[in-house]
Amino acid sequence: MNKGRPYIVLCLLIIGHVLPAKGVAQDPHFSQYFSSPLTFNPAFTGYFDGKQRLALTYRNQWANTGDPYTTGTVSFDTKILQNHIGSNDRWGVGVHALYDESAGGIFQNQYLSLSTGFNKGLDAEGDQSIGIGIQATMARNSIDFGRIYYNNQFTGSGFDISIPSGENINNRSVTYMDLNAGLLYNFKDERGNRFSFGTAMYHIMKPKLSYFSNTNPTIASRYTAHASANLFVNETDNLFFSSHIMFQGGATEYVLGSAYGFSLGDTDKDLYLGAWWRVADAWYPYAGLRTQDFQLGLSYDITGSDLKRQQKYAGSLELSFQYFFTPGIRKKGIPCFF
Repeated sequence: MNKGRPYIVLCLLIIGHVLPAKGVAQDPHFSQYFSSPLTFNPAFTGYFDGKQRLALTYRNQWANTGDPYTTGTVSFDTKILQNHIGSNDRWGVGVHALYDESAGGIFQNQYLSLSTGFNKGLDAEGDQSIGIGIQATMARNSIDFGRIYYNNQFTGSGFDISIPSGENINNRSVTYMDLNAGLLYNFKDERGNRFSFGTAMYHIMKPKLSYFSNTNPTIASRYTAHASANLFVNETDNLFFSSHIMFQGGATEYVLGSAYGFSLGDTDKDLYLGAWWRVADAWYPYAGLRTQDFQLGLSYDITGSDLKRQQKYAGSLELSFQYFFTPGIRKKGIPCFF
């Protein structure tokens, strides 16, 4: 093995969204997963109260470590053929784009996805439904190897990148196609309380992702199971619970939390305050504002893993925004897709 290879591996681990305890690279994802539906489960495509939905999320992670992780996503989905399916059925199509950058732009990911989701009503009242979603993705991953230093380029007083690294770099960018799918079950009781359960699988095709001519690794599939409950406390307030478990490449992530929503006087605005816990990694307070036209969310990860001990303070800021093009018909609930 070339002596420079460990430095490449170290760089890729640093910039590849490493899980703190496992050291395993994983897909970009959000703390406010409940506000980014098409990145979480394709079955949520078209599952909302309204006709069309625009969702945006921005995340700036570990900014004080130097060059932060920056992730942004935008999605748009709409219901289709509502006059040709059952009154309690929902069929939607959507498009989703995601950009992810780390190490000052050395490592970049771009994703463009098309998805469709169909949720079938199971009773005359529409209190139960089961759904399925499919998502096709084109992705491009790239590394700027010209900004990576190798140990054989060290001259004693610094690095000289004009010295050949000796690495057999085959690709500086890799483009691939992929497929994702999800299932969803929703239930509403006689009091109007809502419950949701789902599962999703990403990277069904296990595409190859290799930058070196002598390696041929594949992207590990990502599996997610999630559950949530939206409970009415009284005529104006409600309590939301949400959790999920995620597996990818030997790494496991557990997240659970809740938020309390209450009306702001006689206005049509509702404020949500709560917190979520990503086990063995971070907890993050959450604040959300819901109106008849839009939903806005703010969270901040407070890291409790090994990274916090290595840095004076490490955290991640995340903003989410959703706009519904048919206002006034959404049912009361946390600013999310459930």
